[in-house]
Amino acid sequence: MAHGLSAVKEMFLDDYAAAFAEAGFTTLVYDHYGFGASDGESRQSPSPRLQHQGYRDAISWLAAVPSVDPARIGIWGSSFSGGHVVTLCAEDLPISAGVAQVPFLAEGGPEPSAAVLEAIGERAADPLATVPATTDVDDGVGVMYLDGSHAWFTTTAEKRAPTWRNELLVAGFLEGVDWRPFDDLARAKVPLLVIAAPGDTLTPPGPLLAMEPKPYHVEVVEIPGNHFDAYEAGFEASSGAAIDFFQRHLGG
Repeated sequence: MAHGLSAVKEMFLDDYAAAFAEAGFTTLVYDHYGFGASDGESRQSPSPRLQHQGYRDAISWLAAVPSVDPARIGIWGSSFSGGHVVTLCAEDLPISAGVAQVPFLAEGGPEPSAAVLEAIGERAADPLATVPATTDVDDGVGVMYLDGSHAWFTTTAEKRAPTWRNELLVAGFLEGVDWRPFDDLARAKVPLLVIAAPGDTLTPPGPLLAMEPKPYHVEVVEIPGNHFDAYEAGFEASSGAAIDFFQRHLGG
């Protein structure tokens, strides 16, 4: 299990991990390379390449734990990491199922503001340059604004996640400009659950919900609210759907 763009595990992933463990699953929740409690330099890089490798490493590590059945491993990710799960489920990995919660799909979503695009362009040559992850104004220099992104991140960080930092490495951000998890949906090789919030404007699920028939292996569950409601008001719905799915595909 890993979190979304800039987020760290204390931003409610600890609650999901506890719920999954209570349901009987050995659960590994971690911060991405260079974020929160994880080591790695440069810090705050949202590189899909690095974060995909982090999932692969976590799968290999967990498979070697004596109490874990390596034939029954699943992966879970939310938001940006939900996109990672979609992509990784299309690879030849030793996993049996995946859950992508309110995933970034790079299809039909909002474009970054002109201000943040200008800032990224100005700082692209500096390997250590950063831009804010969130902004509280729609034309601000920050990657995320919609669905109350700034308020959710800053409030959650103050209450429970002091390691969160409102910055993203420009070089890592640029690595992901051509990555489209939406295209990997049809390539899924294992059962994949997408937990979608129709009210989500940050990573809108409209293009996926409109697909008929749905790609083979892909199951969709809708939950109420916007992008960030999944973690709090919609926690029971989102965690319950994932637990039910994992019990069906990893249980035995």
